[in-house]
Amino acid sequence: MSEYDARLTDRVRTRGVLGPDDAARLLLPVADSLASVHGVAGAHGAVSPDAVLVDASGRATLVDSTRAVPLAAYAPPDPSQGLRAHPAADDVWAFGAVLRFVTTGEAPGQPAPPARDSGWLGPIIELALHPSPRERPTMADVADYLRPRGAAAPVAPRRSVSGSTMALVGGGVIAALALLGAFLLFSDQGDDEPDTAADDAVSAPRSTTQDPDDRPTATASAQPVDGDELEDFARDYIATASRDPDRGFQLLTREYQEQSPRYREVWSAIEDPEVLSVTSDAATLSVSYVYRYRLSGNGVRTEDVTLRLVEQDGQLLIAGASARQL
Repeated sequence: MSEYDARLTDRVRTRGVLGPDDAARLLLPVADSLASVHGVAGAHGAVSPDAVLVDASGRATLVDSTRAVPLAAYAPPDPSQGLRAHPAADDVWAFGAVLRFVTTGEAPGQPAPPARDSGWLGPIIELALHPSPRERPTMADVADYLRPRGAAAPVAPRRSVSGSTMALVGGGVIAALALLGAFLLFSDQGDDEPDTAADDAVSAPRSTTQDPDDRPTATASAQPVDGDELEDFARDYIATASRDPDRGFQLLTREYQEQSPRYREVWSAIEDPEVLSVTSDAATLSVSYVYRYRLSGNGVRTEDVTLRLVEQDGQLLIAGASARQL
């Protein structure tokens, strides 16, 4: 196999993109190599698909920085005010771009595909490509995110992009999600405002007292909805969605479902919540709750969540949500 044929760039272009599991298996050694370099205060500085070689057995290695040629497309955009990013953060951005290329075929500068095209890798790609170097995870965090599905095995390229499921399976992946914190759970898709709508998921606590079969009751459109009904809806929704995210997902409007590709994985990451308060506003068909929860054993957080509701065919549905960390 020639060096040209072994470059990841050409492997993807000639054999097709990879599914998220195969991409994780292929690139975990590269992520670990970068994490080791960063661990001694170093940086690579030329991470790109051209700098990753794949041998005949399917093992990927990162070309030494002295031999790799930096590609402008895989250099992160300059941070605000012209401040230079830390070189390690530049590597994280470039690795996120490599993950995106391997799973979607799209290189930096091309129109970004929806995060779900990369399956469960979508959240870590989004974080790695954050414009602010301070908001990016470390390479160690990225490697830990890949590790649960990164066991050594030959990868089988696929020829077309598929909408891989967003549901994260396995405690290791959920634990890695928790390492990324509330930024992932309440990502605002690039908006700089901290308290904007959480388009990716409706966050809610995991109830231990409600019957999981209790669903929010339909409200007859002939009667105005009062505050008690809104609060009952919220509690019933929490009981339903926390134990069965698929059923909870059905309580979102179709439009909001389309805006929430990470709904199921977010619900899977929240553990041991405690509801502190529930309030409602019948005039605006909204209900708010404050709750404390644990992210898969990696810290306790308190959030204030507001659900914006609508009536459709006599039933209350969630049309949007916003959340802020307290």
